[in-house]
Amino acid sequence: MTMKTTTLLLLSAAAFLGATRAGAQPPVTINTADNSYLSVTVENGVLMGNTGQQRATITNDVTFPMSIVVRTNAQFKVGGGKVRKLTEGQTLTRDGQLSSPDGSIVPVEDHLTVKSGKILLVRDGTPQPLTAMFQLGDGTRVYPDGRMVTTRNVTRRLLDGQNIRLTDAAIESTDSARLEKGKVILFKDGGRIELRPDQVMSMSDGSRIDGRGGIVKPDGARDALREGELYRFAGAGDSR
Repeated sequence: MTMKTTTLLLLSAAAFLGATRAGAQPPVTINTADNSYLSVTVENGVLMGNTGQQRATITNDVTFPMSIVVRTNAQFKVGGGKVRKLTEGQTLTRDGQLSSPDGSIVPVEDHLTVKSGKILLVRDGTPQPLTAMFQLGDGTRVYPDGRMVTTRNVTRRLLDGQNIRLTDAAIESTDSARLEKGKVILFKDGGRIELRPDQVMSMSDGSRIDGRGGIVKPDGARDALREGELYRFAGAGDSR
């Protein structure tokens, strides 16, 4: 071993010990088999996983709730559904939400959605116009004209951009936010907005979010975005 190599090794060891004494945390190591990812995304043709602390190339199948399985080739399935493919720039989060570069966010599980005033039934990612009354798992009835009638005979009018799970009448919120490589990205009214660091914007539930990821809720409670995690805001007509 040369004197130069020995000196470099000693300097590296000293720096490591100094950081340890100063309370620095050791690098995060990702076990790609532990399914701890908050989201997966396709970047430059490569499937990447995000734990909220670290990003890494996916080397094992990833399993999310709702029986979602993502393969290393970016193909995924929901339960016994058809095989689908994540495309460049798409992100699939742990709660089953698929966001695309155009700003759209949709559930990957089968659902009903409202687009331009029309009710669409989406199965395995493929939308078809709803042509007859559809009964959800909890007995709620949804009609092609946009009416939703609960089991208590309460009629509600569905709004554009809302998504309804087939198992019950829970309506997915329309405004969402995500921290992408330190930048706050908002998804509002079908659009994608990147906040400046000094910018603040109001969301559908009255919360305010700033360009550094800080969130102040209507009751004054505070929260913050985590890298790669999709944060959803309750909106008008949200039944949860």
